[in-house]
Amino acid sequence: MSVDRTYFEDGRIELTHYGSAAWKITDGKHTVLLDPYFTRLRYSGNRFGMLPANAAPGDERPAYSFDETVPSDTETIDRHIQEATHILLSHAHFNHCMDMPHIAKKTGAHVVGSYSATNIARAYGVAEPQLVPVRGGEDYDFGELSIRVIPSLHSALCDKCYFDAGIVPEGLQGPLPLKAFSEGGTFGYLVRFRHHEILMFGSMNYIEREVQGLTPSIVLVPSARPRLQIFRYTERLLRATGLPKVVVATHWDVQTFPYGADQSSALAHAEIFQEEVRRVAPAAAQVLPRHFETFSVLPGGQVVQR
Repeated sequence: MSVDRTYFEDGRIELTHYGSAAWKITDGKHTVLLDPYFTRLRYSGNRFGMLPANAAPGDERPAYSFDETVPSDTETIDRHIQEATHILLSHAHFNHCMDMPHIAKKTGAHVVGSYSATNIARAYGVAEPQLVPVRGGEDYDFGELSIRVIPSLHSALCDKCYFDAGIVPEGLQGPLPLKAFSEGGTFGYLVRFRHHEILMFGSMNYIEREVQGLTPSIVLVPSARPRLQIFRYTERLLRATGLPKVVVATHWDVQTFPYGADQSSALAHAEIFQEEVRRVAPAAAQVLPRHFETFSVLPGGQVVQR
């Protein structure tokens, strides 16, 4: 979908959080989506060290096995996403990638992701000219914004026993079962808008040498419990990136809970992450966004919350 847009006059960018690692970031003219996942399904069983999902109180939705195919919640997607210019995928697990094909076909956005992520897009009929497969290390100029692909790591799950070396091969035809959505490699992204550099991650890990020396004004930091398995996770990341002016907690919620469910326990833990940030970067503005919350960041780093 091609839409004529102009930059926000005050140079701000707006960020909207959709739960899990899903975001919309726009400068008024360009709209970048990170890991746009809305379906928030319940799953059952145990795959690659992932424990069976807990159900939210009163949630009577079915729990899907990894052998099943699950349709995207297109009603929720269409209510919140009307346009996008770029879709960035940190990795190809279903809770980051399964809703991407519907959004890509709807918006015509560039899809930037791994070999696995772009093969998922192909399986669902996303047009080849939209696909930008990456391996990590690329720094692409898209004219009025640029995107640097940061080699990264997936979260350490289940007492560091997580391991998923699988890839999503070429030639698949959708719909795909959940087990087909292998990690396929993990990336962070540095997106440069006119007045802002924003570093974003979709999983609770990183490679310190790959972020050393970056100077983003804004950083999206996954903040759920798996971060605690990484040595001095918060301190090392913030110091390596020059103590960004704005630190945003992401991937903090219980993503198997439907929208509207009580997330108080997850929020309490994310507030512990915020205290970690305060100890390292007391001058940083912090945001712990709720689902569907939009806030703005002005060119000087001032946060304006609605």
